[in-house]
Parts: sequence; structure tokens; C-alpha cells
Amino acid sequence: MPNFKLEKEEKRYIFLQDSFIFLPDNRKLSYISYGDTNENTVIFFHGFGSSVSSIHPDTKILDKYNVRFLAVNRPGYGNSELMLKYSMEDFADLINDFLIAKEIKKVSIIGWSAGGLYSQVFADKYSEKVTSLNLVSSAIPLNSNETKKILPSNWKMISNLNRYIPIMTKIYLKSLSKKLSNNLDGTIQKSIQQMVESDQKVVNDPLMRTVMMKGAVEAYRNGGLGVYYDALALCKASKHISNPLQDVNVNIWQGEKDTVWTSETSNYLREKYPNSTYSFINNEGHLLYLSHWDEILKKSLS
Repeated sequence: MPNFKLEKEEKRYIFLQDSFIFLPDNRKLSYISYGDTNENTVIFFHGFGSSVSSIHPDTKILDKYNVRFLAVNRPGYGNSELMLKYSMEDFADLINDFLIAKEIKKVSIIGWSAGGLYSQVFADKYSEKVTSLNLVSSAIPLNSNETKKILPSNWKMISNLNRYIPIMTKIYLKSLSKKLSNNLDGTIQKSIQQMVESDQKVVNDPLMRTVMMKGAVEAYRNGGLGVYYDALALCKASKHISNPLQDVNVNIWQGEKDTVWTSETSNYLREKYPNSTYSFINNEGHLLYLSHWDEILKKSLS
């Protein structure tokens, strides 16, 4: 992958610190952090084919709510060590080890897109450590009888490929990795053209385009293998997400124009978490976590 450089006029907005940690099993996880002395700890679960770098770059918003911010790359993303096989429960355990290493006892979680499904598994398995679960444009289980009829077509295809002919997914993601390496701008621009208008508006902001491009580079840096094993993990039946969470505030965010995870899938989440709050945002798409970052942070702490 090419080295990713920020434009000079954009550097002053990016204050999130890139770091890594070795867990007790000597596994390396990369993460970003900000505001170590701030009081309200928030951890962000990134999306599929993205990374922790695809986050709102304005740290003034974090300071506004006194947020200590953390986001951990899943295996094979960024500088996190590649794992050939893992489950969402395995990643929940990694996050728990990470929190222990950081001496963090309670967190508010924001899970975007596929990160929303990982965050549900973590919150279910380690609910005693979660103060609020915030599901933004969130994925739902891909391998469940309850959800198979409402899965968006793209995710239905990914689920079927990974269950029956996973080599096809591997070949496709390797090809996409090569395209990003050989022609980053052109490949990103083609992806933008396929987005709904509201998401195009978000990404056409130079600052937002910068973080989204960096996220894509970090996601596919291992020849697409990190994304591939991420897809396999997402398609495994989860042993958790069984009962509504107790003593945890759940907030669900849905964009009207989102075609990646739709209002039908967010309605499933509303039924799964009957005491949750639901924010339906008109004329917003899948990237509403960037355009409504301030409100999402505020609500995650309320």
C-alpha cells in the first residue's frame, strides 16, 4: 500500500494518536486514542473495509464532552496482527483484554456499520463494563434465521459466498486491495460514485475524504486478508446477542437514505432492544456517524 499523507492544511485537525499494544498472549493490536486525562471513556468499533482512522477528525468535539476516545483495529486492519481465523466473540475477548491493560472499567460504545454487530457481541458478553451501546447504521446478524429475510442484498450475497464458496470472497478482496494500491484516488472515486447523494456530500468534504481514504488503505494493507477474515467472522453464527441488555442504555441511529443497512434492519434492532431510543435521520445515508458525530457523542454519554 502507498504511504498515506495528509494535506498540509488538514494536518492541524488530526490529533488522534496512533498506537499499538501487546496483549497477554503477545498479540499486537493497533489503536488510536485521544484525551487520556478526560473523564468519559468512549470506544469506537469501526466498519467493514474501513479502520479506526475513518473517524471524525475534529477533536474539539471530544473535548467538548470531556471524552477519552479509543478505537481498536480488528485483526489484519492497520497494524493489528492478522488472525487467520477468529470469531466476534474472540474479538470481544481481545477488547476486554485491551480494556484491562488500559485499566478501564466502564465504557460507552459506539459501533458503526459492521462494528455495530461486533459491539453488540461485546456488550452482551461483557455487559458489566458497558454504560451505553450506540448502534449507528448498524449491522445485524448475518447467519440467523431471524434476519435472513431482511438482510440487504449485498450482505445476503456476502453471507452466502462466505458460507459456501469463501474463496470467491478472498479473490475479490485481494483484487480490490490491488486496485487501491495501484490507483487509490480512482478506486475511491468509483466507490463514491456508487454512494447515495447524502453520503457523497459527506465524503466530498476534503477532511472527511482524507479520513475515509486513510481508513481504506489501512483496511486493505494485508492484501485484503484482514477484510477477508473479518467477513468470515461476521458470517459466523454468534453465540451471544440473546437477551435484551440490563442496565445499559441502547441508542439506535438510522439514516433514511441508507442502503447498506436499512430502516428494516434497524427496526429489527429496535425489537431486539425494546427499551432503546431510536433516532431516524431524514435525508441521511450510511455515513451519518460523520455528519452527526456531535449528537451521537452527546447521546452516548447522556
